[in-house]
Amino acid sequence: MIPFAEMCDRILICKDCDLHLYRRRAVCGHGSPESDLLFIGEAPGRTEEMEGSPFVGRSGKLIDSVLRDAGIGREEIYITNAVKCRPKNGASPRIVEIRKCSPYLRQEIEMVRPRIIVPMGNSALRALGLVLNQRFPKISEIAGKRIRVQGYEVVPQYHPAAILRNPKKMESFKLNFLSVSRILRELGPRSQT
Repeated sequence: MIPFAEMCDRILICKDCDLHLYRRRAVCGHGSPESDLLFIGEAPGRTEEMEGSPFVGRSGKLIDSVLRDAGIGREEIYITNAVKCRPKNGASPRIVEIRKCSPYLRQEIEMVRPRIIVPMGNSALRALGLVLNQRFPKISEIAGKRIRVQGYEVVPQYHPAAILRNPKKMESFKLNFLSVSRILRELGPRSQT
């Protein structure tokens, strides 16, 4: 298995799809490499692309807030995106782009070995489905539900940008993060094997 730094070096120069034509810089995953929690977003936004780190814009501030309310520190999680480059004009990534980036997501999951994976939004759900060879329904059908797949607890969630556009879903968004915290406590400490 390659180290995180080497994988990030590969991501930064990747030209496997057309997204490299429009990017300022690719954005690698970030956080604790021994985390029990792995969050997957859609793609870097403008702020993330400029700063080179995932979820540092408005969506990141929302995630930080709901994590704090759920008793989880940002330093305790690993967070990444389905695709590592910002799509042109901030569009949702196409399936071909998600497929091309899926080996990076697979490597991140294998390296972190999280107990809980939280795909946020349909693009993240598609990417996780490719990696785990699992077909998931749309996020609107399974947001907040706990699904066991290949030894992982998967808890799909709306993307925070969708919540910022539609604040009526904020309460269920917060409850879903509390559910992730509860599942983590329920799983207890990782066994030292």
